[in-house]
Amino acid sequence: MFQVSKLKTFGRVVFLVFLLATTMGPWFADSHPATEESCSRPPAPGLRPLVWLGGGYCACLITLKEYVEGALYGRDVMWLLCLPPALPVLSTLLLLLFGERRWLRVCHLSAWGIAGIYAFLWFGGVWYAHRGVLILWGAGLGGVVAVAILVGEMLIARLQFSMNHREGITVKNCLDKFALTPMSMGHKAA
Repeated sequence: MFQVSKLKTFGRVVFLVFLLATTMGPWFADSHPATEESCSRPPAPGLRPLVWLGGGYCACLITLKEYVEGALYGRDVMWLLCLPPALPVLSTLLLLLFGERRWLRVCHLSAWGIAGIYAFLWFGGVWYAHRGVLILWGAGLGGVVAVAILVGEMLIARLQFSMNHREGITVKNCLDKFALTPMSMGHKAA
């Protein structure tokens, strides 16, 4: 049982690092109508390069990390868009600090589910809007990480349940085999 606990902790930390790594990839795209010529020109110093999307659209790709920085320093409410990917970070840290609690585990799985849905909505929405252009690979990879951790957590929970169930049956079988009851062990009936 101790090995399963260590495996869960290690897996949670690894997937948290993967999620943080996906924030370096593009999550948001500021697209606008343009020509391919104007989109391919080198950007002015300090500006991000533009990406041609096809169909008369050009985009500036923005990573989640850059979006958080810009939203925090800009003091606008757009930082709320960064909350869903931050929820698993908070829930994982709480699990590591406070240990396994049922309510915390439910919150942890919910946070990863919300982050996965959010990431796939951004990824799928832009993919659909621009006819299959896979420019928001950071968001797509974030969704894949969320699904992987959810599957891993469910498999480990199932493994723990089966191990606990087997231990419970084994103890019951031993008591039945030796006909041990509270009366036979010297306890008085109430």
